[in-house]
Amino acid sequence: MTKKYRMTLATRMLLLVFLPLWALSGASIGIGTYYMAEQQTRKLKDDIKLIARAIRVPIGEALNQGDLATVQRTLDAVFSLGQVYGASVYNGEGQRIAAAGIARQEDTAANPLAEQMVRVGQDGDAYQHQAGRRVFSHFVPVTDPTGKISSMVEVTRRASDFSTTMDRIAYWAWGSWGVVGLLTFGIVLLGYRQAVGRQVANLTKVMADVGAGKLELRAPTSGATELGDIAKAFNQMLDNMASAQASIAAHRQQEATLNQQLERQERMAALGRLVSGIAHELGAPLNVIDGRARRLSRNNDDAPAQRELSAIRGQVQRLTRIVHQLLDFSRSGAQLESILLRELVEAAVASVKHELAHGEPPQITLDIPATAMVTVDPAQFELVLVNLLRNACQAATKSVGVSYQTNEHGWNLAIWDDGAGIAADIEPQQLLEPFFTTKPKGQGTGLGLAIVHNIVSDHQGELQLSHAEAGGLQVSLCFPKDVTS
Repeated sequence: MTKKYRMTLATRMLLLVFLPLWALSGASIGIGTYYMAEQQTRKLKDDIKLIARAIRVPIGEALNQGDLATVQRTLDAVFSLGQVYGASVYNGEGQRIAAAGIARQEDTAANPLAEQMVRVGQDGDAYQHQAGRRVFSHFVPVTDPTGKISSMVEVTRRASDFSTTMDRIAYWAWGSWGVVGLLTFGIVLLGYRQAVGRQVANLTKVMADVGAGKLELRAPTSGATELGDIAKAFNQMLDNMASAQASIAAHRQQEATLNQQLERQERMAALGRLVSGIAHELGAPLNVIDGRARRLSRNNDDAPAQRELSAIRGQVQRLTRIVHQLLDFSRSGAQLESILLRELVEAAVASVKHELAHGEPPQITLDIPATAMVTVDPAQFELVLVNLLRNACQAATKSVGVSYQTNEHGWNLAIWDDGAGIAADIEPQQLLEPFFTTKPKGQGTGLGLAIVHNIVSDHQGELQLSHAEAGGLQVSLCFPKDVTS
């Protein structure tokens, strides 16, 4: 298959712009030169005519008096003019009776053209040959006192005089046309390179680089307006592509996050079903063990036995609490109602202090307005508060704080402590995984924060872990204004 040849933009400009303009200027020079030649020829002929008419009167008077010497002197005087190549006087029969200049070189005194002019009896001119040279002659009749044509005056000029000047003008005109054409050709090419070629080359290079994968490049928009518009459109296309790619990447990231959340929810649902079954199976045996240990304790007064039975009941209570946590973990959904937040927090604080009654509990500070109303599931949210406050009191050195804030999006509840916080090698999200705990063996189940996270999610809220200003861990619960069940 033959490759189709395509002209460059520079070639098109030369063919469609430069060549037509150059040809038009050449036509203008040709027409102008032609009319200049016509005007120059007319002027030269008029000069000869004026000379011929100027001398016919004195020549006619001299001929009437028969003074041929005066006629000759007049002709010699005319010949001395630079414009006259020759002059002659003919009698009524067309025979030359006096001559000056080139006319003297004629072999015959008869001139058929002069005879014809005498017969016509009017001014006339014509090209002819005299002494082997081409000349232009103008004839003027001379009359006698009676008005009859008695003779004819001829004034001659070289025919080359009519073309020499115009040939010189045409030479310089066409030469200048050629030089100007070459200069214009160079100017057009240079102008094209400066105005268009360089910008087109830059735009082409940027397009090639973008095609090679350098999508961050942008085309320069300076230069010609039209090419600048093309560059702007190209840049806008790249920006739209980048925006579309960013949108696709964000959509993929969101889709991956949603998939992770769905997978986690599925795992949590399966785990909840498993945990619920285990909790129900453990509940009855634990109640039996606790009941028999309590009955043995009432019927036995031996101190060592009482200590052993108390230890058994303590472990049973711990297992019972774990079972309750497992059941709470497996619950889903929330029964919402409006309630005073401070009363709910104070109830949770009382529960936690009761659990920590054997030691010296940290100081718990509440920064919650007494009139703050929130829409939550009271039972579930109290469980959230108990778990978070228990963790904060166990980790705290001296103080624990609870603060409430509102904003245009909803309300926040932050619980913090002044403890050691979490270790640097632990990711905060790990604390939300079921059965993950940082407490010593036998002191934590790893279900507290997992339960809190599930309940907060059921309330369409968000749980955030961060470093507290007091040095420990801060748990922030963020809820929207309107919570739906």
